Amino acid sequence: TMNHQHYHTRPTHNPTTSNQQLSTMESKPNHLPLEGDYKLIKMEDKNGEQIPLPSDFSMHILHDEKMALNQYRIALKIGNTLGGMLTLDAPDDTSKKMPAKIGPLMSTMMMPPPEIFHVEQCASKIVPSMQELSYSGSELIFHGTEGTLRFER
Repeated sequence: TMNHQHYHTRPTHNPTTSNQQLSTMESKPNHLPLEGDYKLIKMEDKNGEQIPLPSDFSMHILHDEKMALNQYRIALKIGNTLGGMLTLDAPDDTSKKMPAKIGPLMSTMMMPPPEIFHVEQCASKIVPSMQELSYSGSELIFHGTEGTLRFER
């Protein structure tokens, strides 16, 4: 038989307050649901000039249990696939820009057509320069010192 005698002696907590208290004590950055497939919809260099995208480019973001909560593996397919580890330093309010970095960046080494090669060269500069990420459900933006990449799910 189970012993129920302590069941009613616990003080009732307002779950919202206890969760807020927990999250302020929590030292690990939040895990954001970034996993999945994205399409690159806009690329700008550091002067805000838009880099034309001649075709559709996709990015896949993956997270597995062996990684820290705030780490993700990215694979951005342009001509080659640029891959690396994305590390987030996420504050509680995910609507703002979050400090983030990607590195080291690896790439497959095929020679794409010239117009795609140009996009790839720009991306290869922007991605490792990333300092912040902003995320809103369907949209993900990499903000780097060399430019910005805007993705959509």
